[in-house]
Amino acid sequence: MWANPAPSRIWRLSAFGRRSEARSYLSCLAKKVVIVDAPKATISSSAEENFGFWIDEPAKIVTFADGKKLNVRRFDDHWISAVSGDVSYELDRQNGNLTFAGSTMKDGIATTIIGAGRCTAATAPAR
Repeated sequence: MWANPAPSRIWRLSAFGRRSEARSYLSCLAKKVVIVDAPKATISSSAEENFGFWIDEPAKIVTFADGKKLNVRRFDDHWISAVSGDVSYELDRQNGNLTFAGSTMKDGIATTIIGAGRCTAATAPAR
């Protein structure tokens, strides 16, 4: 199924049990819930969200598909933990499960984001 790697590329076992390049792309589908708690009302919404991450194994860098870097807190064979803004992401590299959560408070209004889904190795989107 896999072609022999070009000599100039670094290959390793990916989080999902397949050989991959040192830099790989994960496509994620997640259910996201947003709760806005204001003094006069609380509203919530939920939606499915598609997004992707670039994973650079040697440099231990995680980047959203749009190029925005995440601050990595843990990067090993089992877990990737990273933060973007006020949202923390946890990726279980053994099964592709992704969870994320965050909250902010501004002018007496609390916004909470929680989500969970699954990521799979994929072909990078066209730019």
